[in-house]
Amino acid sequence: EILMEHLNGEGILSQELILDLTKRASEQFESEPNMLKLNDPITVVGDIHGQYFDLVKLLEIGGAAGDTQYLFLGDYVDRGSFSVEVIALLFALKIRHPKRVRMLRGNHECRQMTSFFNFREECEYKYDIAIYNAIMDCFDCLPLAATINGKFLAVHGGLSPELVTVAQL
Repeated sequence: EILMEHLNGEGILSQELILDLTKRASEQFESEPNMLKLNDPITVVGDIHGQYFDLVKLLEIGGAAGDTQYLFLGDYVDRGSFSVEVIALLFALKIRHPKRVRMLRGNHECRQMTSFFNFREECEYKYDIAIYNAIMDCFDCLPLAATINGKFLAVHGGLSPELVTVAQL
């Protein structure tokens, strides 16, 4: 809540804080399987693309992360101007509520996309390349898919035609 208030007031986060959040979030993601097994009730959230204030509104409408289970499907960065802030908030929520906030990897959580779009540039403008590299390393740890109630498959985008069974994920 303190972090959200700070960001809502357009406060700047220290590089040390972002690196700490990223390290702690990485530890959480590394402990999770590539395929999450979740149950309802759950709120599934699509692309955020650096729109921090849209994320805040979504959390207001959907409910606090301590009370609501969330599954974010990826594409947290690029296009919007507040990708670092989106990531900082999501990582903080993940650390505080590791079983209620789940994040999957989208196609924008890779170095090729973030270099082509604006996330790398945003990190270098606001901080430096160390922030970008740390966040990208954390993205490498994100799960790829989730099942909900053993019936529904949640992924960011389409599946490879090479994959025939869920077990192959």
